[in-house]
Amino acid sequence: MSDDPLTPPRFPPPTRREWVLLAINIVFVLLGLILLADDRDKGIVTLALFGSCLAVTAATIIRKRRYGNFSAEKVDVVGHVPIRPKTGLMQLSGAWLAILGVIVVVFGHDYSLLFRCLGGVIAIAGAAVLVAALTGRWPGGFLQFDPEGLTIANRLWRARLPWDEITSVQEAEYHSNPVLLIAVADAAMLDITPPQARGRAIVAIAQRRGIMGADFAIMTTHYGIDLPVLAETVVRYVGNAGARAELRPRLS
Repeated sequence: MSDDPLTPPRFPPPTRREWVLLAINIVFVLLGLILLADDRDKGIVTLALFGSCLAVTAATIIRKRRYGNFSAEKVDVVGHVPIRPKTGLMQLSGAWLAILGVIVVVFGHDYSLLFRCLGGVIAIAGAAVLVAALTGRWPGGFLQFDPEGLTIANRLWRARLPWDEITSVQEAEYHSNPVLLIAVADAAMLDITPPQARGRAIVAIAQRRGIMGADFAIMTTHYGIDLPVLAETVVRYVGNAGARAELRPRLS
C-alpha cells in the first residue's frame, strides 16, 4: 500500500482463492452438463447455480486484472453535472436472481424443502431488486464535481467535501465489490443538506468510519465507472488546485 494517502495503491491482483473458486465452478458446470443427460432437473439446477457463481468469479478476476493494468496520463470530468447511478446492472442482477430462484423452486423438487425455500427467498429478493431498479428507488443519490469540492449524495442527504479537506483517497474491496474510500479532516464541519438530516448524516458517517476506516465509501459499479478512473480523478482535483477551474459550469 502507498505511504501517500492521496496516491491510491495499485489494485491487488486476483487472489489464489478466486482462481481456485473459478476452477471449482468450471468443474461443477461441466458436471451439470453431464447430469443433463441422466437427470435433466438436477442438471438444470447445477448449471444455474454454479454457472452463476462462475460468471461472478470470472467477472471479478477480469475486473481485477483490468484494474491492475490501468494507467492514464490525465483524468478529468465534466463539472457541475450530477453523475447518477446506472440502473442497468442492478436490473440485470435482479432479473437473474429472480430467474435463478424460480429455477431452484421449479426444478429442485428432488432436493430438500429448505433448499427450495432458499430458492424462493432468492426469487423474492431478486424481484425486489429488479422493481427497485426499474422504479429508480435504488441505487439512489449522485456524485458531482465542482470547483469547491465533491458532492456525495444518497436518497436522504448530500454532503459537499471541499477538495482541501479530503485527507485520504484509497481503493478497496467490500464483499467483492470495488469501493472508493474517502476520508476528510473533520466530518462535523461538512456542508450537509437538507439541514434537518445533518444529525442522521453525521451518525452515518461515523458508523462508516468505524466499519471501513473512511468517512465515505463509493461503490463505483453503481455509476458504471472503473474504480481506478474515479480514484485518479478525485486525487487529481485534490492535489491540483489549478485543475479545479475545469469544473466551472460551462456557458452555453
